Amino acid sequence: MQGYISGIVKLKNEDIVVKIITKSKFLSLYRFYGIRHSIINIGRKIDFEIDYSGIFMPRLRNILQIGFEWEHKYDRLYFWQSFLKLINKHLQDTNEISSFYFDLLDEMSLKFQKQNPYRILLDSYAKLLEFEGRKILEIKCFVCNQNLGENSVIVRSFLAAHKSCIPYSLESINTKTFFDFLKGNRSICLNNAEVKYLLNIMLEGL
Repeated sequence: MQGYISGIVKLKNEDIVVKIITKSKFLSLYRFYGIRHSIINIGRKIDFEIDYSGIFMPRLRNILQIGFEWEHKYDRLYFWQSFLKLINKHLQDTNEISSFYFDLLDEMSLKFQKQNPYRILLDSYAKLLEFEGRKILEIKCFVCNQNLGENSVIVRSFLAAHKSCIPYSLESINTKTFFDFLKGNRSICLNNAEVKYLLNIMLEGL
């Protein structure tokens, strides 16, 4: 079985519980401290087996890392791991999951070799919102339900609002540019400052 490590929970005696996203399940598997943990890192894609004979919970065994060439590049690895942590929290109350999440990570891992990691994350998040039915494409403020102006403030889940309705926000983005990105799941229409703005919002939580 293959999966992506999205979380690690430390237990007493430095044993750990490993959270893994597979094609159909979000797994929690036990791993003994006495076994080498060199490849138990968030973001790693692994091939593994499950031992169901454990008393506490099923155990993670016979791990084989499926590595990526870009993993030694700190900036790419940092944002990759950040996205995995967000998905881990997002799926925390589920067991059975759609193959969408595993397939999305597979697609992202291939793109990380050559493409801009910030834009990959934004495009992937837009796809996730669409898959989960949370993408709002109506050009209205989610607070007051009135039409948006030239610029909009964006909050978590990429909801758009008037600046007057979100007075604590210091930044905004061109409304048309934002919705062009959201409709096509492609950040090519965004400049670097807009990418950074939306990325920081995404990193607050999925």
